[in-house]
Amino acid sequence: MTDNRLSIEFLNPEECSFEFNSNGFLVFTLNNECKGRVKLIRSYPYTLKEEYICVQNLENEEIGIIRSIKDLDESSYSACSKELENRYYCPCVTSVKSIKERMGHFYFETIIDGKDKSFTVRDLTRNLRFSSENTLLIFDVDGNRYIIPEYEKIEQKSRRLLEPYLY
Repeated sequence: MTDNRLSIEFLNPEECSFEFNSNGFLVFTLNNECKGRVKLIRSYPYTLKEEYICVQNLENEEIGIIRSIKDLDESSYSACSKELENRYYCPCVTSVKSIKERMGHFYFETIIDGKDKSFTVRDLTRNLRFSSENTLLIFDVDGNRYIIPEYEKIEQKSRRLLEPYLY
């Protein structure tokens, strides 16, 4: 009889090493054995950005979970932080200047990091949603993510533009 219960393999940070290879890909070593290229997946991508990080091989098979990358050595921590930052790049929208609809696509004119930024969203019911009570996520047609971390604090004009699309 097989045991189908969920098992979680937590990795010992003292046995883990992460570095970028000569091609710029993240490589994982466990107990001095190179496991090759890996992907890092946040279990809680918006709330626990450095905790419960899943390490997967390129076939999407889980190798294990690191409770906190802060427990890794300085070099590995730096490599993991950089990799996660690139993978989960999610700029903050500070203002919404306009939203225009044309042929089922919504064209957003926003301000991000003090600069004008335009992007297009399709199907607002699926791509404009709250991840928590007060954090709004926006997904564009290219798969990019944008965040409004404190929706209630964004200027009233921006909220007025967004509210008709929040269901």
